[in-house]
Amino acid sequence: MVGRTVTATAPGKAILFGEHAINRGQPALATAVGLYARCRVTVAMERDYHLRSGARVEHISGDALMTLARAVDAQLVAGDYEAIRRLAAADYFAPAKYVLATAVEHGLPGGLEIAWESEEPGSSGLGSGGAAFVAMVAAISMFLPQPPTLEERAAWAHRGDLIAHGGVASALDTQTSLFGGVIRFTGQGLADPVACAPGLTLVIGNTNVLAATSEVNSGVRRWLAERPRARMAYFEAIGALGRAALPLLERGEWAELGRLFTLNQLILDKIGVGCPEADTLIDAALEAGAWGAKVSGSGGGGIMIALVSPETRSAVAEAINAAGGVALLPEVGVAGVSTDV
Repeated sequence: MVGRTVTATAPGKAILFGEHAINRGQPALATAVGLYARCRVTVAMERDYHLRSGARVEHISGDALMTLARAVDAQLVAGDYEAIRRLAAADYFAPAKYVLATAVEHGLPGGLEIAWESEEPGSSGLGSGGAAFVAMVAAISMFLPQPPTLEERAAWAHRGDLIAHGGVASALDTQTSLFGGVIRFTGQGLADPVACAPGLTLVIGNTNVLAATSEVNSGVRRWLAERPRARMAYFEAIGALGRAALPLLERGEWAELGRLFTLNQLILDKIGVGCPEADTLIDAALEAGAWGAKVSGSGGGGIMIALVSPETRSAVAEAINAAGGVALLPEVGVAGVSTDV
């Protein structure tokens, strides 16, 4: 039916514990945040797929999608992450195309216009890409002859993040957007919901320093490879902090949870994913009364998060702004992806 439109909306995410450790066998905790990506899919007359994001526009055939997917599959098997990183840098829509290729294999018809818009700043650690892929999968699923299972939807969305992040990415971002709330993800299967007491409150500080996740991930891999046996202990310590945080989240022991935030930040600094701008915002948040603060996401720039009480929320936000950042105050623990037909 030409003109039929489906729109899906998916939230962003903030990682509470587990950056980089999730890619090395450790669990991670994350919360969905009320900053959203939307994907609108409309049936068109033409047979090709029409992709649009802002001023970027591209038309591509189903055959071309499959050719790209076969090339990426070969690069992943060979572990040629540099080739994948170059592809993502050169072709803005490459991650989305890789997801679409899977849907084409499952009977996705041609002649679809697929357009994205987002409230989330890109390359910031808020999972803008993951939310976009989750929204896309939810929207295109409405046009498939057989709706994908929940496991398939999770896997398809993760394919997008895998390319966007240079060949190495956990499914933490996409599963947080898919399920919403607060989740625990171990790197395998589907995430588990986390029982969280009322009152979890974050102030997000954007450093406005852009840091490509693929480049940060490459730097962390090189750092670990220099002394793998010794340096793996830092990732294991992050995993231990995440496990210790679970009962604190359930009981609402925010001051203790904040101390774990700050300990986590010390480890992230050691790994080398901090930056002076994030340090400045973290110090400002702590001075203004935050219980704890840390980088959230891949680091190297992007965002930090501060755990606060309702009484200190405004003061911490003002301190972050005064220190040169941009404070964001979205709701946390929001619902996952939704679809409007």
